[in-house]
Amino acid sequence: MLTVAARHWWVLLLQGVLGIVFGVIAILVPGIALLTLAYVFAAWALITGVGYLAEGYRVAEHRGRSWPFAVMGVLGVVAGIVAALIPGPTILTLVLLLGAFLVTQGVMELYTAFRIRREVTGEWILALIGILRIVAGLIVLAMPALGALLTATLVGIWAILGGAAALSLGWRLRRLSGMGAGQPMRGTAG
Repeated sequence: MLTVAARHWWVLLLQGVLGIVFGVIAILVPGIALLTLAYVFAAWALITGVGYLAEGYRVAEHRGRSWPFAVMGVLGVVAGIVAALIPGPTILTLVLLLGAFLVTQGVMELYTAFRIRREVTGEWILALIGILRIVAGLIVLAMPALGALLTATLVGIWAILGGAAALSLGWRLRRLSGMGAGQPMRGTAG
């Protein structure tokens, strides 16, 4: 398996370069990253909706009742079309969902820390994380533009880190491909 991967070292280099380029663009021009996110959501919703409609058709052929699939399918297709045609509200909705998720998760962490305080030590760490999540979620909900900017920045940082890891592995595999299949790479157990 390593020999096959070593022959395709260039794929990881390409992945790494593209990841770093995307990350830098996401940080420097966050609107592009957010627009891409909206279009990816649109594609996902469309594909999911069509899948539900197809499944509903198959279910209707055998059992006759497929309205739940039809409802989910139509909603998916409509959400996908709306997201593709007017991505701005899609981005806003996704950011607001992120804010609500952060607040909810923070509240649950605070609740959990309170419930386990007599059974474990260090529960204050969970409570602190919960408080930080609640604050971050409230900031995102109060200032969705800032939340969108932070989301794009975090996606950019993640893409840069992933790209750097792919570049590193690609270069190591390139060296391995020139050494022959049976020789261990430097720094690894053979």
